Amino acid sequence: MNKKFKQLVPLCFLITVVLFFGLIYTTVVSKFQEYQNLGTSNDALEAQLNKAKSEYNDSMKEKKENETKMQSIKQVFETKESSDGENLGVFGTMFEDVIKLIQTNSLLIRSIEYDMRPAEDQIYLNYLDDYNVCELKFFLVGTYTQLKSLLKELTTTFPYLVSISKINVTTFTGNTDYILINLSVTLYSKKPKK
Repeated sequence: MNKKFKQLVPLCFLITVVLFFGLIYTTVVSKFQEYQNLGTSNDALEAQLNKAKSEYNDSMKEKKENETKMQSIKQVFETKESSDGENLGVFGTMFEDVIKLIQTNSLLIRSIEYDMRPAEDQIYLNYLDDYNVCELKFFLVGTYTQLKSLLKELTTTFPYLVSISKINVTTFTGNTDYILINLSVTLYSKKPKK
């Protein structure tokens, strides 16, 4: 029996080793397949993340572009009180801001007239119930450079919608560096809702 037992020991050992390596092999293979699946899944998730980041960046870029566009669109001044007659006060500080802009650009104001019913203005003619309209007629003295700077600021940086309705330039007698300027600027303010 001892001899039989001695012959079975190497056989049992061999069977044990084969089973052990078989178990390890199946475990390693299954874990390796799980690892490969995780890698594939990770790649897919990373692709989705990159796509989401790209879409987010595109939407942020579009938002910034829209904000820039909105900032460049001039707002219509809103009147706080209703006015049916000639009340220059409904334009709030707009009138003062235009005068300050003229003075900031070193133009001299010789006279100012205003017309609360400008007959040629299309907003006044077509939207009288919605908007107050005032045409300011300035008679100014200055240089071409000063006039150019004023017109640029009125059309680009002035925060409210205005219209330069007329401009007439003539040379100043006696000094060709200066010009006489007839400038008509139309102001608009939205009437309060009833």
